[in-house]
Amino acid sequence: MMKLTFHKVQGFSLVEMAVVLVIVGLLIAGLAVPVTAQLDQRNYSETQKELTALTDAVIGYALSNFAASGNPHLPCPDVDNDGLEDRVAGLCSNAQGNIPWATLALGKQDSWDQAYIYRVTLAFADNVNGFTLLTVRDIQILDSAGGNLLASNVPAVVVSKGKSGNGAGADETENTNGDATFVSHTLSNVAGNEFDDLVVWVPASILFNRMVVAGRLP
Repeated sequence: MMKLTFHKVQGFSLVEMAVVLVIVGLLIAGLAVPVTAQLDQRNYSETQKELTALTDAVIGYALSNFAASGNPHLPCPDVDNDGLEDRVAGLCSNAQGNIPWATLALGKQDSWDQAYIYRVTLAFADNVNGFTLLTVRDIQILDSAGGNLLASNVPAVVVSKGKSGNGAGADETENTNGDATFVSHTLSNVAGNEFDDLVVWVPASILFNRMVVAGRLP
């Protein structure tokens, strides 16, 4: 009679399981970093595209909105978070607030679900007088807080606060302190002055050219 021989099947030991789990964890961590970086890049790219669209929308608003004088005017900021521009007797309630996304039908939030900051030179948003080629602008863009001038005499600016939101560094603080000076430069991870804001503005030259070509200004 044939004798059957049984072999004992051994499973993984606790040590072997621990080693496997560590290896799997390292592999997952290694994959997660590139995925996070790709997601961040996509968010910045999509927000930059919408910022460009918003500046076009601000100019488009001026093309289709007439002040009492017949001159064009820009939209006012939204200061009560309802998406609509806010005016009192034809003038903006404030020079700075959120982008009036409902008025422009565009740009409710950036890729991080934050409202876009919008500031306008008040004389350009006056719907009684409107603006002309001689209207003075008061916004300036620097390459750092207290740094070099990138653009001056700007009619309007739009800002995304980026992934970090309200940053604590001097450069990001300059974009949220409510004055007419803004900072724009490449993303930075410098400790104490991290910067991931995205800033675009409406150049006076482009705004005026569009108005002249459309016959809105002489």
